[in-house]
Amino acid sequence: MSDIRPLPAFSAGSKLRVVHLAGSNGARSRLCALGLTPGTEVELVSVGRGPCRLKVRECDLVLGRGMAEKVMAVPASEYHAGMARCDCGCFGPR
Repeated sequence: MSDIRPLPAFSAGSKLRVVHLAGSNGARSRLCALGLTPGTEVELVSVGRGPCRLKVRECDLVLGRGMAEKVMAVPASEYHAGMARCDCGCFGPR
């Protein structure tokens, strides 16, 4: 069974794949606009009680804890394409 968890539940240095975006339509659309679409690889640079710092598509990105909690991911080594699902209107896998 895959270990699908929100970004802040992983430790710094983890290489992850986005599986699903939770939250309202607006929150999901915003995350997609930032490049966090299902299937995207993410490196969690730092995580703490506040914001999470990520590397996404060769860019540095900082998400507030609330937004980071909406990004559901698995370790990159456990990811397979059938896991990704998106219903936010972005161009990610459906």
